[in-house]
Amino acid sequence: MRSHFEYILPRSLKEALDFLGDYGSQTSIIAGGTDLMIAVRNGDVASRYVVDVSRLEEMRTIAVTEGTLSIGAAVTYTEIVHSPQIAQWAPILAQTAGCVGSVQIRNVGTLGGNVANASPAADSVPAMLVHRARVQIRSASSERSEPLEEVIIGPYRTTLKSGEVITRIILEPLGDEYRWSFQRIARRRALSVARMNAAVIGRLDSRGMVDDLRLSLGSITPEPSRMTGAEDHLKGKVPDPLLIQEAAEKVSLEMVRRSGVRASTEYKRPAVVGLVVKALTELFIKQSCNA
Repeated sequence: MRSHFEYILPRSLKEALDFLGDYGSQTSIIAGGTDLMIAVRNGDVASRYVVDVSRLEEMRTIAVTEGTLSIGAAVTYTEIVHSPQIAQWAPILAQTAGCVGSVQIRNVGTLGGNVANASPAADSVPAMLVHRARVQIRSASSERSEPLEEVIIGPYRTTLKSGEVITRIILEPLGDEYRWSFQRIARRRALSVARMNAAVIGRLDSRGMVDDLRLSLGSITPEPSRMTGAEDHLKGKVPDPLLIQEAAEKVSLEMVRRSGVRASTEYKRPAVVGLVVKALTELFIKQSCNA
């Protein structure tokens, strides 16, 4: 049985925020609708209103200003894939956007919606974390900017409050000296939800030592975060296969520490080690050979 609600199409962000200020507790927000429409068809949406923010120009721009890359929450994955600014300053995000669902889903799915839905398998979240992403959140009476890892607090759980909407994602751009790699494991190569994914960016100094490293994985812990133990294991050292293997083992141990031992652990432990080894090897070994 389908859900029933009143559809609201605001003409501006202010109009949307004013409406949410009055009826936020009775309202669901839709941008791409790739998740919400499934709930609508299943009759799981109990809201009296659904506010569509997908056409708000204030949430549909991409800009590089004052050392930050700012992406509107209603920008679609297709727009991310084809954005020259993102290709230059956040190429790992462009690649991950191209892995999301089908062409039809990428044409409507949005970055803000991915954060608000807080799926553990979201491909974009690890890529945003390695860019030290901050989430800009607004309501009719307030505005706040929070680190992405403090907004998503568990599977399908965020700190978003009634009347609030994500308006922008703010990323730290990459310099030309950075390398990057994105890897994922899924049941098939296309049109599938990731069972595990990894995003990593890094930089070597003039001596070939790891100067900066940021590694994040999806679907292995209850909430997204960087794998700082593995990062620290490699920083200040010349990366080699042994060090990479040791760093990957640290990620496996961190997964078990934070998620506990489950029926899937026997599969996930060697899988996460292999995924991290592949990502770090591509980052430091193969790219060095091709330099």
